[in-house]
Amino acid sequence: MFHQEKKVRDCGLAGLFRRIEIVSEKDVPTYRRLLEEFGCEADEFAMVGNSLRSDIEPVLALGGWGVHVPYHLTWAHEAETSVDHAAPRLRVVPTATEWPQALRAIAAEAAEAGK
Repeated sequence: MFHQEKKVRDCGLAGLFRRIEIVSEKDVPTYRRLLEEFGCEADEFAMVGNSLRSDIEPVLALGGWGVHVPYHLTWAHEAETSVDHAAPRLRVVPTATEWPQALRAIAAEAAEAGK
């Protein structure tokens, strides 16, 4: 947890968010609790991360969106996932610079589906 807090503090992005939540478990119950706490429906939520197993899979299971940014080094246990790479709510981008475009596309698709 201290390492994660340091990364948030040092990255220079912390000021862009009202609140940053660092969790010890990245699983369906944790994400469900956070969505309930923030009053956010799963289909209105997108997780960006480099781990399909920990970051993306639980959010997709809840009906949310995932933006996967693969990293060249991955722990073996993180490589074990049941995420379908063709899942309709999954986007894969090669670098962090492409998050904004992926998130805009998700927002547009979600808005179109809501009409």
